[in-house]
Amino acid sequence: MRAHLIAAASLVLIGCAKPEPAPLASTGTTAGSSAPLSAMDSRLLAAATILLPPEGLVPDSLPDHTSRGAAVLTGYCSQCHALPSPAMHAAQDWPSTARRMWVRIDMLHGMLGVRVPTAGDRVAMLNYLIANSLKVAENLPAGPGRDVFQAMCSRCHLLPDPRQHSGPDWAAVIMRMERNMERMKVSGVSNAQAQQIIGYLESASRR
Repeated sequence: MRAHLIAAASLVLIGCAKPEPAPLASTGTTAGSSAPLSAMDSRLLAAATILLPPEGLVPDSLPDHTSRGAAVLTGYCSQCHALPSPAMHAAQDWPSTARRMWVRIDMLHGMLGVRVPTAGDRVAMLNYLIANSLKVAENLPAGPGRDVFQAMCSRCHLLPDPRQHSGPDWAAVIMRMERNMERMKVSGVSNAQAQQIIGYLESASRR
């Protein structure tokens, strides 16, 4: 049973959709008659659920969406989970993140029709992700809300350059981050903190 659970959890970890279970044969067997999960197995499946990627993009919303890199990213990554934004990680983080995904997709080769990227596809994908990655802040300008922005947002990723988005766009970005934090079981920010962060980023984006 453990081997089946680990295999199932591996699929969930990368978000692959599993087919609906076949109806039980009429042998008197019911779902409730199976042995209960152990504490370790329950924790494994719970962790797999938590680690599902956050909400993704549609292909046309990718930067330079007609490029080969965007096509490769869409073709392979969306086989198993929501399409990630290249701005989800900074340039220095994408190589290790991509390698983790490639290890998982290599393990799934031949299962559920999952296709494995070629060496050339991997180079194109990584180059695309790095070229369109999160622009990291180097010197944050002073201003009300900066300390809250640094303390809250650095818990999950490197701090983005406030100029990465226009002032009016930051509110929607922060709302999306709050949903991701909730999904990833990270303690969120208060309404007052969120307003401070948005106000700071709107102001700093114009500098």
